[in-house]
Amino acid sequence: GSTYPLEASFRSLEGVSVGSDVRLAGVKVGTVSEVELNTETFRADTTVTLASGIEIPDDSAIVISSEGLLGGNFVEIVPGGSPFFYEPGDTIEDTQGAVSLVSLLLKFVSGSSE
Repeated sequence: GSTYPLEASFRSLEGVSVGSDVRLAGVKVGTVSEVELNTETFRADTTVTLASGIEIPDDSAIVISSEGLLGGNFVEIVPGGSPFFYEPGDTIEDTQGAVSLVSLLLKFVSGSSE
């Protein structure tokens, strides 16, 4: 089938690499096709390739999600409600990077509320 690319820039892409799933509502709709460190912003510039026919509202978010404590990470698209859609090559601005499980556990154990 045919595909189209979308771009996103993440603070942390921990656990995600080229070939990782891109999911929408838990269903695989694409893959991560390119990852590159932006040496100016120190962010992970990422290209995801989605199946044609999957239209993503242009106010959607893209986040790094986990399959659970022992599962791997994947990219999840959280759809917005806009009647307009991203075009091939557009950049998704609303991103949320990976959350480190170790740092969360350390905060919990130390009682930090930061």
